Amino acid sequence: MNPAHIDHQQILAFLSVAQTGSFSAAAQQLHLTQPAVSKRVALLESQVGAALFERLARQVVLTEFGAQFLPAAQKVRQAMDDLAAVTLDSSRPLSGRLAIALSHYVGLHLLPSVLETFSRRYPDVVLDLRFMDSEAAIDAVAQGSVRLAYGTLGHSAPSTVETTPLWQEKLVPLVALRHAEQHTPTLHELAQHLPVIAPAAHTSTRQSIDIWLNALQIRPLAVIEVNQLDSIALLVGTGIGWGVLPETLQNSDLARLPDTALAPPERQLGLITQKNRPTHRLAQAFMDCVTESQ
Repeated sequence: MNPAHIDHQQILAFLSVAQTGSFSAAAQQLHLTQPAVSKRVALLESQVGAALFERLARQVVLTEFGAQFLPAAQKVRQAMDDLAAVTLDSSRPLSGRLAIALSHYVGLHLLPSVLETFSRRYPDVVLDLRFMDSEAAIDAVAQGSVRLAYGTLGHSAPSTVETTPLWQEKLVPLVALRHAEQHTPTLHELAQHLPVIAPAAHTSTRQSIDIWLNALQIRPLAVIEVNQLDSIALLVGTGIGWGVLPETLQNSDLARLPDTALAPPERQLGLITQKNRPTHRLAQAFMDCVTESQ
């Protein structure tokens, strides 16, 4: 294999398919046709002399060689991004594409005004927003697939990642209003009759909730796992369960449970970047917009 024959666009196609697990999803992400993505991956496989993906009925997975090739491909993309960051003419108007990973909650509740400000201020910049769990967003920054991310800051992060707290939120226990019309149950009473609706066990928000409930010696009747907090609020409003959610999600369909001996947990949300990477003008412009909104 001659590295000089490998095209950067082939690397991008490979990484996008590896990330999304689908040629069609990669085509949407790269704003290409599916045949174009397939052709670029096929050309790359021809150059490296081995299959990178195993095409299954409804899924595309990395081959053993593809998994070994992945870290090197990520380094190539990161090097190209860093090269662009240090050579971009600072006097030119901002243009190009900026990939940002966002948790659903941050994107929908904390950054809408920032997204509008940025898009108005820099109309020639394409925001490639990738909504994912905060934990996946941290991994995406660590791997170099995105330059920056905004989400919940977990209890730990890879040593290559730097986190900057921007928002502090208090979580509160909520139940459907109909369950509190005549008598607002205590958390202990509720836990004996209804399941808790909570994020997946691997998320930092869920871990904070579990630590709090354990400290109160509360064992939920059952756990319904739903990752998106807006979806949890909607389900809690139906009355099928209760939840522990940010105060911002309390609405007319939900009632707050009485205070407990131990205050509910809090969580930090903020910026996630990779340490020691050159600052890209597009990324810096977006971060500046976030700072202005604080």
